Amino acid sequence: MFMMKKQGKLIAGVLAASVLFTLPVMPAYAAKDPAAGYSTVQLEPVQMKEMTYYKAGSSSIPATIQWVTDTNALEFLPLSVIGDVTSVVKDADGVYWIGTKNGLQRVNFKEKDAKDIVQYMAGPRYLYGGDDLVTGLASDGAGGVWVRTASGVTHIAMPKRTLYDKSFTYEKLITPVNDRRGMITGTPFTFTETNPGFDAVDYNSSTGVFKGTPKTDDNDGLWTSMYAIGEIFRYKALQEQYGASPSPEQLQEIADAKKSATRATKAVLLLDYVSGRGNGFPARSYMLTSEAHAQTTGNSIYGFQSQNGFWFQHFVGPDAVNPNGIIPSMKRTDKAPIGYAMVRVTEDAMKKKGDTLFPSGGTDVMNYNGLGLSHEAIAELNKTRPEGQKLGEDIKTIVGVIENEGQEDEMISQVLPVITAATNNVLVKVDKTTGVDNKPLFQLTVPVYEQIPAFFNDLFPDTAILDGHIDMNQIVYKADTSSDEVIGHYALFYAAYKYFIGNSNDPELEQLKDYVEEATHRMTELILKDEHYYIEDATGKSTQWSKWFGKYFNDNRAVMEQQEQWKFHVGVDGAGNDALSYGYEDAPLNALEVMAALKAANFITAAKFPADAAKYEAAYNMAFDGEYSKGEPYVNGKGYIGMANEYIERRLVRQATNAYNDNDNKVVNRDNVTEYNTNANATLHNDWTQYINYSDEELAWFALFILVTHEQEPGKRQQIVSAFDQWFENEKREENPFYTFLYQLAHPERTDIDLQAAVRYLYRLPEFQVTFPVQNNRQDVFYIEPGDRDKDRKQSNYVLAPDERRTMKNNGNPFSADEQAGAPNPNYNYNGGTMEAGSVFTLPYWMGRYFGIIKE
Repeated sequence: MFMMKKQGKLIAGVLAASVLFTLPVMPAYAAKDPAAGYSTVQLEPVQMKEMTYYKAGSSSIPATIQWVTDTNALEFLPLSVIGDVTSVVKDADGVYWIGTKNGLQRVNFKEKDAKDIVQYMAGPRYLYGGDDLVTGLASDGAGGVWVRTASGVTHIAMPKRTLYDKSFTYEKLITPVNDRRGMITGTPFTFTETNPGFDAVDYNSSTGVFKGTPKTDDNDGLWTSMYAIGEIFRYKALQEQYGASPSPEQLQEIADAKKSATRATKAVLLLDYVSGRGNGFPARSYMLTSEAHAQTTGNSIYGFQSQNGFWFQHFVGPDAVNPNGIIPSMKRTDKAPIGYAMVRVTEDAMKKKGDTLFPSGGTDVMNYNGLGLSHEAIAELNKTRPEGQKLGEDIKTIVGVIENEGQEDEMISQVLPVITAATNNVLVKVDKTTGVDNKPLFQLTVPVYEQIPAFFNDLFPDTAILDGHIDMNQIVYKADTSSDEVIGHYALFYAAYKYFIGNSNDPELEQLKDYVEEATHRMTELILKDEHYYIEDATGKSTQWSKWFGKYFNDNRAVMEQQEQWKFHVGVDGAGNDALSYGYEDAPLNALEVMAALKAANFITAAKFPADAAKYEAAYNMAFDGEYSKGEPYVNGKGYIGMANEYIERRLVRQATNAYNDNDNKVVNRDNVTEYNTNANATLHNDWTQYINYSDEELAWFALFILVTHEQEPGKRQQIVSAFDQWFENEKREENPFYTFLYQLAHPERTDIDLQAAVRYLYRLPEFQVTFPVQNNRQDVFYIEPGDRDKDRKQSNYVLAPDERRTMKNNGNPFSADEQAGAPNPNYNYNGGTMEAGSVFTLPYWMGRYFGIIKE
């Protein structure tokens, strides 16, 4: 015991030395603007739901429970409206628990927030196996309730807890469940109760063990950035709260936050180095070749990989001889390749032709946003290919057919990254038969110029380290990176530089700072290369979504404005056909993204790359200089703040144009509408909220986070905030602190922003982010038709509390009646499932703490 105490003091001393190393640089102070008009919300302990699940017949169900199976306690409703009520208890605090044939209700007339008076509990999150027919209730005497159904029993405890306490649950689950070498996202998990005498599932059990099996995610960088930003604010909030003389326990807490923030930031940074291209290309994700989802048929580079996407496997070393030439945009004169990476055989590599960008652009490969190679890339690769094996001539994939009546049909072909004997010169399809004895006819490669820096070694197991470096031959990385990833990287690097590492004299953080500066510089140079405003991939073209050039948003805009239909928000050409470019509706978001990227890059690179930082500042300022281009010649970046302020307008235009297309090329009105679909109805009512892409709302947050917290020039800031105002028109309905807290920072003078509703979201968010199916068939909710992107899923007309709807990230529609629970399952598996990371809580909570929006 004594030895342990001495060791504890020693550890505390070491922590004091390491953590306090940075404290003098950033003294304790409130980050809230002294001139702000809003009042900080004082948080308080509230009752939160904690469930324990007992299967019917469990030996651990207390035998002393006295079940109530009548409705005598229900005093405030007439008998005519309680026909489906099965049992009612009124506890000592006057709270009613009402069991019905369709779930459980908690009614507490003393709740401070009227929206919490009636709380609805159904589906497997609350009732065993999703059996919503309640057969008995019993108060637990401590504010909670025991609920019985034919499938089992649930104990819903209601202990009072603070949000600070709740934050620890999310934190403690990250390492065992959600962490894959520092990358954080939702993942399959198992839960094992190690106490053989306890026959139930209680996620709060001190003897329960969580274990995740995280795998690659399409947006590893984005989700990890979100988590890391929250951890950075956790670190700052704790530092400033505890001041210059923290206790050993507080030092440990600060050190934990620093460790988490550092690890997650490094994991995102690694994505900017993992390709080895050395040009700032940010990968979507990566895997080790040993991972289950990285396996191929026959365990060779030539075999089919089921994990879809645009994946490359490294071949690095003196024996690595690239079988192909190097396309012009991937050539470097300052370095020789140390190897190459070859594309894996996947469905996307064989089939992803993409969509056309411009209605007037024809069938040329450059008018598609898929994986077809550019003409320059094909020409260069053909220089080293023998006759009879020329790309585009002998080897190509048919991606479409234009039927010509009375004449021979026209074949549209592309050179996709993988072409096999079975896919060559035929209509695009998947071939899963390739292998060592049946190699593809063409398999794209890209040079590798750089070894992954040893700085990232600690993210990997020892088995992946060779001669002091990460063994790149064990790496498979995912390309075709989207703007989602890019803006996530910039937001994290900005947050890290401004709030975590920028002025630090901590050696570990100084090294991290060097890589943040370099990665930001490289990625920005890649975007601005030849002023093309996109991320170029190994195909010689832009990736599918990382596009910020003017023509992408505004092709044919000047022509459309001259048409009669334009005054009805319909964009057509002179012939009356849809003329909106593929990226038309993305313009407001993407304008904010590239502006934020330039603003962040200028800030981060000013010390190390001053000349380029000045270039970024000039490009950023150009966004506020006049109007954006509406025709040739397009000036990329010019006037983009104008596009940023067209969020609502562009959704109305795209929606009305879709309705026009569905209405036989006639502007929709009440007299001529032929099909009352979502687009038509929303157009008639001028309701742009039915055409929202909720993922865009989330992405706009990352851009606005940079711009709102860093732009101080009044004229520019006003225009940025004006753009935010349009996004928040819908976001305020969601009552999500992720949006509300940032909006308060955009409007520090306002006192009418509903911070209490945002705090309620934090109170009501489930403690364990398990993706349970939910019961959407409720009589207390009025449902409206699905949104444009919701398929056949109806929407609630107001946002339900987070613990009454599906578990989700911020990129989905919170009004959508999704993940509907099915029939009761008495064998429901509470010992496994999928669990999202708690970032939707930790980021706004700690950011709100740091900026003085909320306080414990």
